[in-house]
Amino acid sequence: MVKHIWSVLCERISIDQETKLASYLTCIEGIVAVELPAVINNLAFGSRWYKDGESEETLRFRLMLLSPDGTEEILIDSRSQNINSDNHRTNIILNAMDFKQSGNYTFRLYQRLDKKWVVVNEIPLNITLKPEAKTKTPNKEKKTKKVTLKGRKKRAIS
Repeated sequence: MVKHIWSVLCERISIDQETKLASYLTCIEGIVAVELPAVINNLAFGSRWYKDGESEETLRFRLMLLSPDGTEEILIDSRSQNINSDNHRTNIILNAMDFKQSGNYTFRLYQRLDKKWVVVNEIPLNITLKPEAKTKTPNKEKKTKKVTLKGRKKRAIS
């Protein structure tokens, strides 16, 4: 059987070409957003799996995002993968994720075992709205104000 060992939520995953060792860079526990929706451009979910024994095993997993309002969204639904080696990594790049509300999100990793989906890991991510920040509202006129930058007048959109 293939067992989940650990998972991490981070900005980037780097694999050394020579040694094949992975580096999980800038682990993320929470975000302070200036406005909503908050867009995180660099986001990755890495996991390590372990298979005991010589026989080939099958791994199938699903990554879901549980929002603060209770809705779940499937981010990845993998196909069955044949695992031959003892150690296996899954590295998922989740670019430009859009978080529409503040609160606690949960990245929930499922593994298919005996024809059932079983939760093997949960990683919380807290999105906090910075005090005095505002939520973007569509079709609202943008106000402009003049600001001085290095002695020259510039227009800034707020």
